[in-house]
Amino acid sequence: MIKAIIFDFDGVLVDTYDISFDIMKTIDKGITEQNFKDHFNGNAYKEERIKFKQKDIPIFFKKQKEKFTSKHLFPIKKVLKKLSDNFQLFIVSSTIDENIKYFLKIGNYDKFFQKILGATTHKLKVEKFKMIFSQFNLKPEECLFITDTVGDIIEARKVNIKTIGVTWGYHEKELLLKQKPFAVVDNAEELLEIIDNLYD
Repeated sequence: MIKAIIFDFDGVLVDTYDISFDIMKTIDKGITEQNFKDHFNGNAYKEERIKFKQKDIPIFFKKQKEKFTSKHLFPIKKVLKKLSDNFQLFIVSSTIDENIKYFLKIGNYDKFFQKILGATTHKLKVEKFKMIFSQFNLKPEECLFITDTVGDIIEARKVNIKTIGVTWGYHEKELLLKQKPFAVVDNAEELLEIIDNLYD
């Protein structure tokens, strides 16, 4: 039985694609949109595919925080409310913890999550999944990961977490399907339906 739902952040709960790509163009002058998308085919810190160095990280996240507004929040609050009534909710993300908490607070989304594990907590999502297992006495088969990128599906598979891909984020449906997640959904209502069926 599913007891916990783990959400990726960027591209799932918040629309940071244009913000992030615009910032990256100031850091890597030769970047293309395809380079940017390919950056998320693996772990963004471990397998860098663009000119994004350690010194650029605080600059990137500072600019991201400055540009973020409430309009970048996906309208998913009702979904989070319903899910939080039945499941423990977590965030595992490559964005720094400070930004995640700040963005969530703007939309009053923060109250739904038991714990936020961003890049400040650890760079590798595999390790953050393991932290959740340990700290909350959960097994991989009791968790579900909601994400929008190929790299996340690969990382979740390493610890045997079932994934659902969403098509409103960074990677297209066809790309997500190639990684054979449990499901791929086009809207939040469809996401709720699949989770309800799993829960039943």
